[in-house]
Amino acid sequence: MTQPVDELVRAIAAPSYTPGRRDLAAVVALLADTADDTTAAKAQTALLRADGPAARAALLTHLAQTTEGGAARLIAALGAIARRGDEPARDHQLAVIADEGARPRARKAAAVALGKLGGDLARAALIAYWDRDLPVDHRRAVAEALGKVGGDDALARLKHDAGDDAELVRRRERAVLMAERTATRDVVSEVALDAPLPTKVAVVVRCRAGLEELCADELRTAGVAIDAIERGAVSVTLGKGQSLAQLWRARTLFTAGLAVPLPTLTAQAIARALTAPAVIANLTTLTRGPIRWRLDFTGGGHRRGLVWDTARQVAAAAPALLNDPTATTWDVVVDEDGGRLELRPRRFTDPRFAWRVADVPAASHPTIAAALARVAQITASDVVWDPFVGSGAELIECALAGKPRGLCGSDLDPRALEATRANLSAAGLTAELRVGDALTLHPPDVTCIVTNPPLGRRVRGDVPALLEQFVGHAAAVLGRGGRLVWITPVPKRTERAALAAGFRLATRLEVDLGGFDATLERWDRG
Repeated sequence: MTQPVDELVRAIAAPSYTPGRRDLAAVVALLADTADDTTAAKAQTALLRADGPAARAALLTHLAQTTEGGAARLIAALGAIARRGDEPARDHQLAVIADEGARPRARKAAAVALGKLGGDLARAALIAYWDRDLPVDHRRAVAEALGKVGGDDALARLKHDAGDDAELVRRRERAVLMAERTATRDVVSEVALDAPLPTKVAVVVRCRAGLEELCADELRTAGVAIDAIERGAVSVTLGKGQSLAQLWRARTLFTAGLAVPLPTLTAQAIARALTAPAVIANLTTLTRGPIRWRLDFTGGGHRRGLVWDTARQVAAAAPALLNDPTATTWDVVVDEDGGRLELRPRRFTDPRFAWRVADVPAASHPTIAAALARVAQITASDVVWDPFVGSGAELIECALAGKPRGLCGSDLDPRALEATRANLSAAGLTAELRVGDALTLHPPDVTCIVTNPPLGRRVRGDVPALLEQFVGHAAAVLGRGGRLVWITPVPKRTERAALAAGFRLATRLEVDLGGFDATLERWDRG
Protein backbone atom coordinates (compact mmCIF):
# COMPACT_ATOMS: atom_id res chain seq x y z
CA MET A 1 0.00 0.00 0.00
CA THR A 2 1.35 3.44 -0.91
CA GLN A 3 2.31 5.57 2.07
CA PRO A 4 0.30 8.85 2.29
CA VAL A 5 2.35 11.89 1.21
CA ASP A 6 1.94 13.76 4.53
CA GLU A 7 3.07 10.70 6.44
CA LEU A 8 6.07 10.29 4.15
CA VAL A 9 7.04 13.96 4.58
CA ARG A 10 7.04 13.47 8.35
CA ALA A 11 9.05 10.26 8.02
CA ILE A 12 11.87 11.71 5.93
CA ALA A 13 12.27 14.55 8.44
CA ALA A 14 13.48 12.07 11.08
CA PRO A 15 17.30 11.83 11.15
CA SER A 16 17.07 8.07 11.71
CA TYR A 17 14.73 7.36 8.78
CA THR A 18 16.21 5.04 6.14
CA PRO A 19 13.86 4.06 3.32
CA GLY A 20 13.58 0.35 2.61
CA ARG A 21 13.31 -1.03 -0.91
CA ARG A 22 9.50 -0.84 -0.83
CA ASP A 23 9.65 2.84 0.15
CA LEU A 24 12.22 4.00 -2.41
CA ALA A 25 9.76 4.63 -5.24
CA ALA A 26 7.60 6.83 -3.01
CA VAL A 27 10.58 8.83 -1.74
CA VAL A 28 11.84 9.33 -5.31
CA ALA A 29 8.39 10.44 -6.46
CA LEU A 30 8.21 12.89 -3.57
CA LEU A 31 11.62 14.30 -4.52
CA ALA A 32 10.55 14.73 -8.13
CA ASP A 33 7.10 16.20 -7.48
CA THR A 34 7.46 18.42 -4.43
CA ALA A 35 7.59 22.17 -4.86
CA ASP A 36 9.14 22.66 -1.42
CA ASP A 37 12.95 22.89 -1.42
CA THR A 38 13.22 21.78 2.21
CA THR A 39 11.18 18.64 1.55
CA ALA A 40 13.27 17.93 -1.56
CA ALA A 41 16.49 18.24 0.43
CA LYS A 42 15.21 15.87 3.12
CA ALA A 43 14.05 13.37 0.50
CA GLN A 44 17.49 13.37 -1.11
CA THR A 45 19.17 12.93 2.28
CA ALA A 46 16.89 9.97 3.01
CA LEU A 47 17.79 8.39 -0.35
CA LEU A 48 21.48 8.69 0.50
CA ARG A 49 20.88 6.60 3.64
CA ALA A 50 19.37 3.81 1.56
CA ASP A 51 21.18 1.05 -0.31
CA GLY A 52 23.08 2.86 -3.08
CA PRO A 53 22.35 0.60 -6.08
CA ALA A 54 18.68 0.29 -5.07
CA ALA A 55 18.31 4.07 -4.71
CA ARG A 56 20.04 4.59 -8.06
CA ALA A 57 17.71 2.10 -9.75
CA ALA A 58 14.63 3.82 -8.30
CA LEU A 59 15.86 7.22 -9.50
CA LEU A 60 16.58 5.98 -13.03
CA THR A 61 13.18 4.26 -13.24
CA HIS A 62 11.34 7.45 -12.29
CA LEU A 63 13.40 9.73 -14.55
CA ALA A 64 11.55 8.67 -17.69
CA GLN A 65 8.13 9.56 -16.32
CA THR A 66 8.69 12.80 -14.42
CA THR A 67 8.55 16.46 -15.37
CA GLU A 68 11.59 18.41 -16.53
CA GLY A 69 11.93 20.07 -13.12
CA GLY A 70 11.56 16.72 -11.40
CA ALA A 71 14.20 15.23 -13.66
CA ALA A 72 16.65 17.95 -12.66
CA ARG A 73 16.17 17.10 -8.98
CA LEU A 74 16.59 13.38 -9.65
CA ILE A 75 19.77 14.04 -11.64
CA ALA A 76 21.12 16.01 -8.67
CA ALA A 77 20.35 13.07 -6.37
CA LEU A 78 22.11 10.70 -8.77
CA GLY A 79 25.10 13.03 -8.62
CA ALA A 80 25.18 12.73 -4.84
CA ILE A 81 25.16 8.92 -5.18
CA ALA A 82 27.93 9.14 -7.80
CA ARG A 83 30.09 11.08 -5.33
CA ARG A 84 29.97 8.02 -3.10
CA GLY A 85 31.77 6.00 -5.75
CA ASP A 86 28.76 4.66 -7.68
CA GLU A 87 30.08 4.36 -11.26
CA PRO A 88 26.71 3.67 -12.96
CA ALA A 89 25.32 6.87 -11.43
CA ARG A 90 28.38 8.75 -12.69
CA ASP A 91 28.03 7.22 -16.16
CA HIS A 92 24.42 8.37 -16.32
CA GLN A 93 25.50 11.98 -15.66
CA LEU A 94 28.06 11.70 -18.47
CA ALA A 95 25.44 10.29 -20.83
CA VAL A 96 22.90 13.02 -20.06
CA ILE A 97 25.29 15.91 -20.63
CA ALA A 98 26.44 14.38 -23.94
CA ASP A 99 22.89 13.66 -25.19
CA GLU A 100 21.72 16.54 -27.40
CA GLY A 101 18.19 15.18 -27.15
CA ALA A 102 18.12 15.26 -23.34
CA ARG A 103 15.87 17.74 -21.58
CA PRO A 104 17.68 21.07 -21.06
CA ARG A 105 17.18 21.27 -17.31
CA ALA A 106 18.43 17.72 -16.92
CA ARG A 107 21.63 18.54 -18.87
CA LYS A 108 22.17 21.61 -16.73
CA ALA A 109 21.67 19.55 -13.55
CA ALA A 110 24.15 16.98 -14.87
CA ALA A 111 26.72 19.72 -15.45
CA VAL A 112 26.32 20.94 -11.86
CA ALA A 113 26.58 17.38 -10.53
CA LEU A 114 29.72 16.64 -12.56
CA GLY A 115 31.37 19.79 -11.20
CA LYS A 116 30.81 18.49 -7.69
CA LEU A 117 32.02 15.01 -8.69
CA GLY A 118 35.27 16.13 -10.31
CA GLY A 119 37.84 13.93 -12.04
CA ASP A 120 39.12 13.61 -15.60
CA LEU A 121 35.92 12.17 -17.06
CA ALA A 122 33.82 14.97 -15.58
CA ARG A 123 36.30 17.58 -16.81
CA ALA A 124 36.27 16.22 -20.36
CA ALA A 125 32.46 16.10 -20.45
CA LEU A 126 32.13 19.64 -19.11
CA ILE A 127 34.68 21.03 -21.58
CA ALA A 128 32.86 19.34 -24.48
CA TYR A 129 29.59 20.84 -23.26
CA TRP A 130 31.19 24.29 -22.80
CA ASP A 131 32.38 24.23 -26.41
CA ARG A 132 28.79 23.97 -27.65
CA ASP A 133 26.47 26.89 -28.33
CA LEU A 134 24.81 27.04 -24.90
CA PRO A 135 22.04 29.14 -23.38
CA VAL A 136 23.51 31.68 -20.99
CA ASP A 137 22.08 30.01 -17.88
CA HIS A 138 23.77 26.75 -18.87
CA ARG A 139 27.06 28.53 -19.55
CA ARG A 140 26.89 30.07 -16.08
CA ALA A 141 26.39 26.63 -14.51
CA VAL A 142 29.19 25.05 -16.55
CA ALA A 143 31.57 27.90 -15.66
CA GLU A 144 31.09 27.13 -11.97
CA ALA A 145 31.49 23.41 -12.60
CA LEU A 146 34.74 23.92 -14.54
CA GLY A 147 36.07 26.05 -11.70
CA LYS A 148 35.47 23.16 -9.30
CA VAL A 149 37.07 20.44 -11.45
CA GLY A 150 40.04 22.68 -12.41
CA GLY A 151 42.81 21.71 -14.81
CA ASP A 152 44.67 23.57 -17.56
CA ASP A 153 42.03 22.89 -20.23
CA ALA A 154 39.27 24.14 -17.94
CA LEU A 155 41.27 27.29 -17.14
CA ALA A 156 41.85 27.96 -20.83
CA ARG A 157 38.07 27.95 -21.47
CA LEU A 158 37.31 30.04 -18.41
CA LYS A 159 39.87 32.71 -19.30
CA HIS A 160 38.31 33.21 -22.71
CA ASP A 161 36.10 36.27 -23.20
CA ALA A 162 32.81 35.65 -21.41
CA GLY A 163 30.79 38.19 -23.37
CA ASP A 164 28.61 40.90 -21.91
CA ASP A 165 26.45 38.88 -19.49
CA ALA A 166 27.35 40.37 -16.10
CA GLU A 167 26.36 37.28 -14.09
CA LEU A 168 28.39 35.01 -16.36
CA VAL A 169 31.39 37.33 -16.03
CA ARG A 170 31.06 37.21 -12.23
CA ARG A 171 30.79 33.42 -12.14
CA ARG A 172 33.63 32.98 -14.62
CA GLU A 173 35.94 35.19 -12.53
CA ARG A 174 35.09 33.20 -9.43
CA ALA A 175 35.61 29.93 -11.32
CA VAL A 176 39.05 31.07 -12.48
CA LEU A 177 40.02 31.70 -8.84
CA MET A 178 38.78 28.24 -7.87
CA ALA A 179 40.62 26.52 -10.72
CA GLU A 180 43.87 28.39 -10.09
CA ARG A 181 43.92 27.52 -6.41
CA THR A 182 43.56 23.80 -7.13
CA ALA A 183 46.41 23.89 -9.64
CA THR A 184 49.10 24.08 -6.93
CA ARG A 185 47.63 21.76 -4.30
CA ASP A 186 50.28 19.15 -4.99
CA VAL A 187 52.88 21.62 -3.71
CA VAL A 188 53.36 21.38 0.07
CA SER A 189 52.68 24.56 2.03
CA GLU A 190 53.18 25.11 5.75
CA VAL A 191 53.91 27.83 8.29
CA ALA A 192 57.47 28.01 9.64
CA LEU A 193 56.99 28.96 13.29
CA ASP A 194 60.73 29.26 13.81
CA ALA A 195 61.34 31.78 10.98
CA PRO A 196 62.67 35.16 12.29
CA LEU A 197 60.17 37.94 11.75
CA PRO A 198 61.32 40.67 9.33
CA THR A 199 59.49 43.41 11.24
CA LYS A 200 57.89 44.06 14.62
CA VAL A 201 54.38 42.62 14.69
CA ALA A 202 51.35 42.70 16.94
CA VAL A 203 49.87 39.28 17.71
CA VAL A 204 46.62 38.18 19.34
CA VAL A 205 47.10 34.99 21.36
CA ARG A 206 43.89 33.06 21.96
CA CYS A 207 43.31 30.72 24.90
CA ARG A 208 40.31 29.27 26.67
CA ALA A 209 38.35 32.07 28.30
CA GLY A 210 39.37 32.09 31.95
CA LEU A 211 42.98 31.05 31.34
CA GLU A 212 44.26 34.46 30.19
CA GLU A 213 46.49 35.13 33.21
CA LEU A 214 48.01 31.66 33.06
CA CYS A 215 48.72 32.07 29.35
CA ALA A 216 50.18 35.55 29.88
CA ASP A 217 52.53 34.21 32.58
CA GLU A 218 53.75 31.51 30.19
CA LEU A 219 54.32 34.07 27.46
CA ARG A 220 56.31 36.33 29.78
CA THR A 221 58.48 33.35 30.69
CA ALA A 222 59.06 32.83 26.95
CA GLY A 223 60.31 36.41 26.61
CA VAL A 224 57.22 37.87 25.00
CA ALA A 225 56.03 41.40 25.79
CA ILE A 226 52.41 41.57 26.99
CA ASP A 227 50.37 44.54 25.75
CA ALA A 228 46.86 43.78 27.00
CA ILE A 229 44.72 41.00 28.43
CA GLU A 230 41.06 40.49 27.54
CA ARG A 231 38.66 37.59 27.94
CA GLY A 232 40.03 34.66 25.99
CA ALA A 233 42.91 36.64 24.48
CA VAL A 234 46.31 38.12 25.24
CA SER A 235 47.68 40.87 22.97
CA VAL A 236 51.46 40.77 22.57
CA THR A 237 54.23 42.28 20.48
CA LEU A 238 56.98 40.29 18.82
CA GLY A 239 60.08 42.20 17.79
CA LYS A 240 62.07 41.93 14.59
CA GLY A 241 64.06 38.69 14.70
CA GLN A 242 61.73 36.99 17.17
CA SER A 243 59.57 34.10 16.00
CA LEU A 244 56.10 32.67 16.40
CA ALA A 245 57.73 29.63 18.00
CA GLN A 246 58.17 31.68 21.19
CA LEU A 247 54.39 31.91 21.48
CA TRP A 248 53.96 28.16 21.13
CA ARG A 249 56.07 27.63 24.24
CA ALA A 250 52.89 28.56 26.12
CA ARG A 251 51.14 25.25 26.63
CA THR A 252 47.81 26.93 27.41
CA LEU A 253 47.83 28.77 24.06
CA PHE A 254 44.98 27.64 21.80
CA THR A 255 45.92 29.62 18.69
CA ALA A 256 47.52 32.94 17.74
CA GLY A 257 47.34 35.32 14.82
CA LEU A 258 49.17 38.31 13.41
CA ALA A 259 46.97 41.33 14.15
CA VAL A 260 46.23 43.67 11.24
CA PRO A 261 43.98 46.75 11.76
CA LEU A 262 40.69 46.65 9.85
CA PRO A 263 38.92 50.03 9.78
CA THR A 264 35.70 48.85 8.08
CA LEU A 265 34.08 45.53 7.25
CA THR A 266 34.15 45.69 3.45
CA ALA A 267 35.83 43.53 0.81
CA GLN A 268 38.00 46.47 -0.21
CA ALA A 269 39.18 47.12 3.36
CA ILE A 270 39.92 43.42 4.00
CA ALA A 271 41.81 43.08 0.73
CA ARG A 272 43.79 46.27 1.38
CA ALA A 273 44.75 45.11 4.88
CA LEU A 274 45.74 41.63 3.71
CA THR A 275 47.85 42.87 0.79
CA ALA A 276 49.70 45.63 2.66
CA PRO A 277 53.48 45.38 1.97
CA ALA A 278 54.37 44.61 5.62
CA VAL A 279 51.75 41.85 5.77
CA ILE A 280 52.95 40.32 2.49
CA ALA A 281 56.54 40.44 3.80
CA ASN A 282 55.58 38.60 6.99
CA LEU A 283 53.51 35.97 5.18
CA THR A 284 56.28 35.39 2.66
CA THR A 285 58.87 34.93 5.42
CA LEU A 286 56.67 32.66 7.51
CA THR A 287 55.36 30.40 4.73
CA ARG A 288 57.20 27.54 3.09
CA GLY A 289 55.50 26.97 -0.25
CA PRO A 290 52.44 28.76 -1.69
CA ILE A 291 50.66 31.21 0.59
CA ARG A 292 47.14 29.81 0.83
CA TRP A 293 44.46 31.58 2.83
CA ARG A 294 40.80 31.44 3.70
CA LEU A 295 38.47 34.05 5.16
CA ASP A 296 36.52 33.44 8.35
CA PHE A 297 34.61 35.53 10.87
CA THR A 298 34.58 35.44 14.67
CA GLY A 299 30.83 36.04 14.51
CA GLY A 300 30.31 33.00 12.29
CA GLY A 301 28.35 32.80 9.05
CA HIS A 302 29.46 32.16 5.48
CA ARG A 303 28.97 35.62 3.90
CA ARG A 304 29.76 34.19 0.48
CA GLY A 305 29.36 37.46 -1.39
CA LEU A 306 31.87 39.25 0.84
CA VAL A 307 34.26 36.28 0.71
CA TRP A 308 34.28 36.05 -3.07
CA ASP A 309 34.55 39.80 -3.57
CA THR A 310 37.50 39.87 -1.17
CA ALA A 311 39.16 36.92 -2.93
CA ARG A 312 38.81 38.63 -6.29
CA GLN A 313 40.36 41.88 -5.05
CA VAL A 314 43.20 40.08 -3.25
CA ALA A 315 43.99 38.05 -6.39
CA ALA A 316 44.19 41.25 -8.42
CA ALA A 317 46.41 43.07 -5.89
CA ALA A 318 48.63 40.15 -4.78
CA PRO A 319 48.52 37.07 -7.07
CA ALA A 320 50.92 35.25 -4.73
CA LEU A 321 48.12 34.97 -2.15
CA LEU A 322 45.95 32.00 -3.13
CA ASN A 323 42.45 31.84 -1.73
CA ASP A 324 42.02 28.14 -0.92
CA PRO A 325 39.60 27.10 1.85
CA THR A 326 40.37 23.40 1.34
CA ALA A 327 44.18 23.42 1.64
CA THR A 328 44.64 26.70 3.47
CA THR A 329 47.88 27.61 5.22
CA TRP A 330 46.53 30.73 6.97
CA ASP A 331 43.12 31.44 8.44
CA VAL A 332 42.36 35.12 7.90
CA VAL A 333 39.83 35.75 10.66
CA VAL A 334 37.79 38.93 10.78
CA ASP A 335 37.44 40.02 14.41
CA GLU A 336 34.52 42.39 14.03
CA ASP A 337 34.46 43.52 17.66
CA GLY A 338 38.22 44.11 17.73
CA GLY A 339 38.34 45.91 14.36
CA ARG A 340 41.17 43.73 13.08
CA LEU A 341 42.20 40.74 11.03
CA GLU A 342 43.92 37.84 12.76
CA LEU A 343 46.21 35.84 10.46
CA ARG A 344 46.32 32.48 12.23
CA PRO A 345 48.69 29.68 11.14
CA ARG A 346 46.72 26.64 9.98
CA ARG A 347 49.32 24.16 8.68
CA PHE A 348 52.32 23.80 10.95
CA THR A 349 53.96 21.37 13.33
CA ASP A 350 52.83 22.06 16.90
CA PRO A 351 55.87 21.17 19.02
CA ARG A 352 53.91 20.90 22.25
CA PHE A 353 51.60 17.90 22.03
CA ALA A 354 53.37 15.33 19.87
CA TRP A 355 52.58 12.81 22.60
CA ARG A 356 48.88 12.88 21.67
CA VAL A 357 48.58 9.71 19.60
CA ALA A 358 45.41 8.24 21.15
CA ASP A 359 42.18 9.61 22.56
CA VAL A 360 38.88 8.64 24.20
CA PRO A 361 35.51 10.44 24.32
CA ALA A 362 35.41 13.38 26.76
CA ALA A 363 39.19 13.39 27.25
CA SER A 364 40.79 16.71 28.16
CA HIS A 365 42.13 19.00 25.49
CA PRO A 366 45.89 19.28 26.08
CA THR A 367 45.68 23.03 26.78
CA ILE A 368 43.23 22.34 29.63
CA ALA A 369 45.49 19.63 30.99
CA ALA A 370 48.42 22.05 30.78
CA ALA A 371 46.44 24.64 32.76
CA LEU A 372 45.67 22.11 35.49
CA ALA A 373 49.34 21.11 35.68
CA ARG A 374 50.43 24.75 35.92
CA VAL A 375 47.99 25.50 38.74
CA ALA A 376 49.13 22.35 40.56
CA GLN A 377 52.75 23.60 40.68
CA ILE A 378 54.20 20.09 40.47
CA THR A 379 57.59 19.44 42.09
CA ALA A 380 60.05 16.56 41.98
CA SER A 381 58.79 15.33 45.37
CA ASP A 382 55.19 14.85 44.21
CA VAL A 383 53.28 11.66 43.48
CA VAL A 384 50.43 12.58 41.13
CA TRP A 385 47.21 10.61 40.77
CA ASP A 386 44.56 11.13 38.10
CA PRO A 387 41.52 9.04 39.12
CA PHE A 388 39.64 9.85 35.87
CA VAL A 389 42.66 9.42 33.64
CA GLY A 390 40.94 9.50 30.24
CA SER A 391 43.75 9.55 27.69
CA GLY A 392 46.41 10.60 30.19
CA ALA A 393 46.76 14.29 29.30
CA GLU A 394 46.91 15.49 32.91
CA LEU A 395 49.55 12.95 33.91
CA ILE A 396 51.73 13.82 30.93
CA GLU A 397 51.44 17.58 31.39
CA CYS A 398 52.25 17.22 35.09
CA ALA A 399 55.31 15.14 34.24
CA LEU A 400 56.49 17.72 31.71
CA ALA A 401 55.83 20.61 34.10
CA GLY A 402 57.57 19.32 37.22
CA LYS A 403 59.09 15.85 36.80
CA PRO A 404 57.28 14.29 39.81
CA ARG A 405 58.71 11.14 41.40
CA GLY A 406 55.56 9.14 40.69
CA LEU A 407 52.56 9.03 38.34
CA CYS A 408 49.40 6.99 38.88
CA GLY A 409 46.32 6.84 36.69
CA SER A 410 43.03 4.98 36.98
CA ASP A 411 39.74 4.74 35.13
CA LEU A 412 36.72 2.46 34.96
CA ASP A 413 37.18 2.07 31.19
CA PRO A 414 40.05 -0.21 30.08
CA ARG A 415 40.10 1.62 26.73
CA ALA A 416 41.06 4.79 28.56
CA LEU A 417 44.05 3.02 30.07
CA GLU A 418 45.06 1.75 26.61
CA ALA A 419 44.96 5.32 25.26
CA THR A 420 46.89 6.61 28.27
CA ARG A 421 49.54 3.92 27.87
CA ALA A 422 50.02 4.85 24.19
CA ASN A 423 50.31 8.56 24.97
CA LEU A 424 52.71 7.96 27.85
CA SER A 425 54.89 5.87 25.57
CA ALA A 426 54.89 8.61 22.92
CA ALA A 427 55.99 11.08 25.60
CA GLY A 428 58.73 8.76 26.88
CA LEU A 429 57.02 8.33 30.26
CA THR A 430 55.73 5.52 32.43
CA ALA A 431 53.04 5.43 35.10
CA GLU A 432 51.20 2.96 37.30
CA LEU A 433 47.85 2.38 35.59
CA ARG A 434 44.93 0.38 36.91
CA VAL A 435 41.23 -0.16 36.29
CA GLY A 436 39.35 1.10 39.31
CA ASP A 437 36.68 3.27 40.87
CA ALA A 438 37.75 6.79 41.82
CA LEU A 439 35.59 6.53 44.97
CA THR A 440 37.33 3.47 46.36
CA LEU A 441 40.91 3.30 45.03
CA HIS A 442 43.57 4.48 47.49
CA PRO A 443 46.99 4.71 45.79
CA PRO A 444 49.81 5.12 48.33
CA ASP A 445 51.91 8.25 48.88
CA VAL A 446 49.79 10.54 46.68
CA THR A 447 50.60 14.21 47.29
CA CYS A 448 48.64 15.78 44.41
CA ILE A 449 45.46 14.77 42.60
CA VAL A 450 45.13 16.42 39.18
CA THR A 451 42.05 15.52 37.16
CA ASN A 452 39.33 16.67 34.81
CA PRO A 453 36.36 14.45 35.74
CA PRO A 454 34.48 13.29 32.64
CA LEU A 455 30.88 14.24 32.00
CA GLY A 456 28.24 12.80 29.70
CA ARG A 457 28.31 9.20 28.55
CA ARG A 458 31.51 8.25 30.38
CA VAL A 459 29.79 8.88 33.73
CA ARG A 460 26.80 6.89 34.94
CA GLY A 461 24.34 8.24 37.45
CA ASP A 462 24.22 11.54 39.35
CA VAL A 463 27.36 13.49 38.38
CA PRO A 464 27.14 16.17 41.12
CA ALA A 465 26.64 13.52 43.80
CA LEU A 466 29.58 11.51 42.46
CA LEU A 467 31.86 14.56 42.55
CA GLU A 468 30.78 15.41 46.11
CA GLN A 469 31.64 11.88 47.22
CA PHE A 470 34.94 12.03 45.38
CA VAL A 471 36.04 15.19 47.20
CA GLY A 472 35.67 13.41 50.54
CA HIS A 473 37.61 10.41 49.27
CA ALA A 474 40.32 12.68 47.82
CA ALA A 475 40.88 14.22 51.25
CA ALA A 476 41.45 10.75 52.73
CA VAL A 477 43.90 9.80 49.94
CA LEU A 478 45.90 13.02 50.17
CA GLY A 479 46.27 13.64 53.87
CA ARG A 480 47.61 16.93 55.21
CA GLY A 481 49.50 19.16 52.80
CA GLY A 482 48.10 17.48 49.69
CA ARG A 483 46.55 19.33 46.73
CA LEU A 484 43.44 18.64 44.71
CA VAL A 485 43.50 20.39 41.31
CA TRP A 486 40.49 19.71 39.17
CA ILE A 487 37.57 21.01 37.11
CA THR A 488 34.07 20.92 38.51
CA PRO A 489 30.82 21.82 36.70
CA VAL A 490 28.97 22.23 40.03
CA PRO A 491 31.29 24.39 42.16
CA LYS A 492 28.70 25.35 44.78
CA ARG A 493 27.96 21.74 45.65
CA THR A 494 31.56 20.54 45.55
CA GLU A 495 32.74 23.56 47.57
CA ARG A 496 30.61 22.52 50.51
CA ALA A 497 32.05 19.01 50.34
CA ALA A 498 35.64 20.31 50.04
CA LEU A 499 35.33 22.63 53.04
CA ALA A 500 33.74 19.85 55.09
CA ALA A 501 36.66 17.54 54.17
CA GLY A 502 39.24 20.03 55.45
CA PHE A 503 40.34 21.60 52.17
CA ARG A 504 41.23 25.28 51.77
CA LEU A 505 40.57 27.02 48.41
CA ALA A 506 43.77 28.34 46.81
CA THR A 507 42.75 29.04 43.18
CA ARG A 508 39.47 29.34 41.30
CA LEU A 509 39.10 30.13 37.59
CA GLU A 510 35.89 30.15 35.54
CA VAL A 511 36.83 28.44 32.27
CA ASP A 512 35.03 28.04 28.96
CA LEU A 513 35.38 24.40 27.97
CA GLY A 514 33.97 24.90 24.50
CA GLY A 515 30.24 25.35 24.88
CA PHE A 516 29.84 25.35 28.64
CA ASP A 517 31.56 26.92 31.63
CA ALA A 518 33.17 25.01 34.48
CA THR A 519 35.44 25.91 37.36
CA LEU A 520 39.13 25.07 37.55
CA GLU A 521 40.08 24.89 41.22
CA ARG A 522 43.00 24.13 43.46
CA TRP A 523 42.25 22.99 47.00
CA ASP A 524 45.00 22.55 49.60
CA ARG A 525 44.48 19.99 52.35
CA GLY A 526 44.83 21.51 55.81
